[in-house]
Amino acid sequence: MVKIVTYNVNGLRPRVAQHGSLRRLLDALDADIICFQETKLSRQDLSGDVIMAEGYEAFISCNRSSKGRGAYSGVATFCRVTSAFSSQEVALPVAAEEGFTGLQETAKNSETIGDFVLVTPVEEEGLGEVTKEELLKVDNEGRCVITDHGHFVLFNIYGPAVEEDDIERVRFKLLFYKILQRRWEHLLALGKRVFVVGDLNIAPSSIDRCDAQPGFEKQTFRKWLRSMLREHGGPFFDAFRSKHPERVGAYTCFNQKVGAEVYNYGSRIDHILISGACFHHCGSVDDHSIFPCHVEECEIMDHFRRGNSENMSMWKGGRSSKLEGSDHIPVYIVLNEIPELPVHNTPSSAARYLPEIRGRQQSIVSFLRKGMIYEHKDAMSMDRADESCCGGGLESKAIYKEEPPTDIAKFSKGNDLHSVIKRKTRDQLLNEGSSGNSHNSTAALLATQSRKASFSCSKAVSNKKNKHNLSSQPTIKSFFQQPKSKPGDSSTNSIVTPPDTLHGMDELHDPKNDCLPESIQCTTPATKDQGNSDVPCSLSTDKCNEATLEWQRIQQRMKMTLPLCKGHHEPCIPRSVKKGSNIGRLFYVCARAQGPASNQEANCGHFQWATVKSKEKRR
Repeated sequence: MVKIVTYNVNGLRPRVAQHGSLRRLLDALDADIICFQETKLSRQDLSGDVIMAEGYEAFISCNRSSKGRGAYSGVATFCRVTSAFSSQEVALPVAAEEGFTGLQETAKNSETIGDFVLVTPVEEEGLGEVTKEELLKVDNEGRCVITDHGHFVLFNIYGPAVEEDDIERVRFKLLFYKILQRRWEHLLALGKRVFVVGDLNIAPSSIDRCDAQPGFEKQTFRKWLRSMLREHGGPFFDAFRSKHPERVGAYTCFNQKVGAEVYNYGSRIDHILISGACFHHCGSVDDHSIFPCHVEECEIMDHFRRGNSENMSMWKGGRSSKLEGSDHIPVYIVLNEIPELPVHNTPSSAARYLPEIRGRQQSIVSFLRKGMIYEHKDAMSMDRADESCCGGGLESKAIYKEEPPTDIAKFSKGNDLHSVIKRKTRDQLLNEGSSGNSHNSTAALLATQSRKASFSCSKAVSNKKNKHNLSSQPTIKSFFQQPKSKPGDSSTNSIVTPPDTLHGMDELHDPKNDCLPESIQCTTPATKDQGNSDVPCSLSTDKCNEATLEWQRIQQRMKMTLPLCKGHHEPCIPRSVKKGSNIGRLFYVCARAQGPASNQEANCGHFQWATVKSKEKRR
């Protein structure tokens, strides 16, 4: 039996942190082959904690695009094995390939799976002539990993999501799937079994979308995906829909901005497509294909839905609400009667062999060269320091030449830099005194050496402190503390507790915010007799009560300024337009989670533009 899971994790690092470790995340999915999409990892971000797990081999593809968007796509296939070498397990692939065009450097260094060769430029129907550069652009976003498991070839896909009015990205998505189709057809023509899993970002039929409108199925990409399915003359079985043809409300993706999980208001865009002959060696593929003969079950892992676990928070309305978990739900398939493979080892393209994980091998020559460079730099720095301190005179150079070289060795072993400099300056002072040098040159020497030592010793520490201070986030406690006054400044400031007037509105509906946390202690202004020491909240209960009451008054005033939705007569939440001619304009919507229009408890659909006066205040 072989179990395959596909899961859009919406960032692999957050999912690893959510489960405690990569191994726990993989074990929770409990599958032989686990395909992740939208890992949001770049090659520079790769590390063992998100790629390597005991008992699993990983094969990844990262975004290589130079758009400046950072790490945004990415796929990873994890294979559960008992041995990475001399194995007969089907889960361990015999070959793997990053990308799907065969044009990437990693594919050039070895044979592509199925010996696929794409001669450029390519003529594609509806797209015209496609250049090699355009193909590489499509293949450089880290959206595909191919693994050959002997009995079948597995495509782990993260399809592009595009807006209908974005002509460039629509062409990108169409080219993406057209080239993939070529690859699939090439493998099927060779008699290979092809499995396609992942987030395709396409809901094929109206039954797969909660709010499908008339004409929904006429969209270009939905028509293309249906043309790939057996019921429309294509080679693939949609494993889930073939097993559950009439099931409604079977969704795998939910809009996290409107809490769509609460009322199961989503779409089914995560798919498992399979094609090929069965293992029964029958002549008729139609009667004995792999789906009816070997697919035992295919289901949506609904217990991974956000909000279903005690450790996951429910959506409370508003932009600031964060649900733990991905906005997708995993889908799995179980195949039975899959024979073992001949003995084979882990392919060289596995993550364990990547330089970012394994490290880059260095030659002996490189170590010798480094040593020579460091020795040369140390000697040059000592020359420059000696010249700058002593004016470059003959006597000063003589002093340097007589200085024993063991000082550097001793310092490298952990001796204090200040003690080395003190010893050097003492010897230099004795020589200068005997030669009649002035007291001014001696003082200059001491001052210069001291500054150099202090700078070299504290440079790394100060940089770390600066970095920490720049990235540190103020706590809510800091808003209730009196700032420390400067010496001689007798002015005091009153306690101010201003929330963000607009962005903080989303949190006002949470009853937990009606009072201040007990852990927050406010402080009273310091008097001259007290110096700069703060007086704890326990010594000034009146001040704490005043801050609490003021906070509650601000909350109440802000709630009163929000309009009420027409369906539930509850305070709305403010939002702003992100693009278009109305960018930045404020509006109000119902605070409840999105759901079917027939559900009276769901979002009532209230929408209201903010007044021009409110807009001007926001600016």
